[in-house]
Amino acid sequence: MCIAVSTVGARVHGIELPAPTPRSGYLVVVQKPEQASGDPFEAREDVETLWLNTVGLSHSRNAALMHARGAFLVFADDDMRLDIGGLTRLADHLAARPDLDFVAGWRDGRLPASGKRAGRHRLSLRNSGRICAPELMIRRSAVTARGICFDTDFGKGGRHALGEEYVFIADLLRAGLSGEALPVVVGVHAAQSSGEIWQDTAILQARLAVQRRVFGPLAPLVHPLYALKHRRDFCSQGAALRFALGRAG
Repeated sequence: MCIAVSTVGARVHGIELPAPTPRSGYLVVVQKPEQASGDPFEAREDVETLWLNTVGLSHSRNAALMHARGAFLVFADDDMRLDIGGLTRLADHLAARPDLDFVAGWRDGRLPASGKRAGRHRLSLRNSGRICAPELMIRRSAVTARGICFDTDFGKGGRHALGEEYVFIADLLRAGLSGEALPVVVGVHAAQSSGEIWQDTAILQARLAVQRRVFGPLAPLVHPLYALKHRRDFCSQGAALRFALGRAG
């Protein structure tokens, strides 16, 4: 499997990769390379560094899609601690299930203790919104054969600062690809993710944009259901009501 780690400039020097293993290799994708001041992984044979002049996380992910080697690809961020054991379990599941095109694990602390999502389950538009890097592993040949890539309007550095993985998975499902989620922990993300921010109007607008992109004409029906589910996360009842009506401000 190939683990593609997206980073920007000097942040490449803060990446902590696991020790080399026979079944894993890394593609470190560096945007703003002029700020990087050298390649910290030059001595590692299991790491390839790709330098990009583009801006935006989805551009980085798309470059990984095109340049990665190996049958299975994981998308990771530069501030996560990866669990190679968990990722290997995802790869083993994909290898044993040729009918599947992608699988998802969980970040540490997010795996439910009970309920349907606590076990293995099929992925759909309804239950894939929580998936982010590095929880997603794809069968690269199945994705590239259909010409599917990340929508560059979404993700950090894009027009909308989140949701690129959900939009990507929605496109995979619409193309007829199949995926499952497994009760497997694949890494730790100590920092707050943009998906956990509820007070920022731009983030709320991005959530609405993601729902419109994923659900199309059905999005006005999804907004109030989402607002009801997350009513305790919004900063006020008024904010939740505005979201239900398709407004963020």
